[in-house]
Amino acid sequence: MDYLLGQFAEQSVDSMNSEEISVLERLIEMQDPEIELSVYEGYSLGDRDLDTLVSLIREFHGLPGSRQ
Repeated sequence: MDYLLGQFAEQSVDSMNSEEISVLERLIEMQDPEIELSVYEGYSLGDRDLDTLVSLIREFHGLPGSRQ
């Protein structure tokens, strides 16, 4: 999970505003199993901002559409 999030952050953080970076930080602080279900399977994290970010991460890595 660190690799996927790291690759996304490395390419995206310069174009993110402070609110988006805050959401990314919140995501990084979550437990890996929760993030994995969301990124790999498209499950909602129960937070619109986190789900939007995960959708961007899924798109960045070419993963299939999410199911929210």
